[in-house]
Amino acid sequence: MRHMFRLFMTGVLLSAGLIALSTPASAAVVVPPGQAGSACSGYSRVTGHTEWYWQTCAWADDDEVYFTVNLGNAGDVAWSVDTIWVDYTRSGTSITCAGGVWSNFVVPAHSVKSTPTATCAIPRRSAAYTSVGQVWESTYHVEQHSPVLQVE
Repeated sequence: MRHMFRLFMTGVLLSAGLIALSTPASAAVVVPPGQAGSACSGYSRVTGHTEWYWQTCAWADDDEVYFTVNLGNAGDVAWSVDTIWVDYTRSGTSITCAGGVWSNFVVPAHSVKSTPTATCAIPRRSAAYTSVGQVWESTYHVEQHSPVLQVE
């Protein structure tokens, strides 16, 4: 009888949000040792310029983990992005990339261009990573996070 009461009370407390079960965060992509992989956010379109779109990605190869912002321009004229920022999180801790800021980054018409991988790269080590990208325009400022890239 006590066992049944304990199960009942646990269910009540869980449903009321008074106790929680901890579960590990799940990764969108798992990169085993010696392999490469990436995890990218969906595309965001710049308000007022539907031909301009971008995403942020976390990448891993044999030696490094690196983070980029990828920009696309489906329009007929070049897009000079006001400011781009790329940073990352490692196992939930926010980290700023030195050199991860660009101003007047030009994306030619009908093309895709990425921020340089070397400017936000670290030696490979096991952890859960996300890329944190921001694009700033005069009336547009959006921050995106990539899905979790679990590097083993």
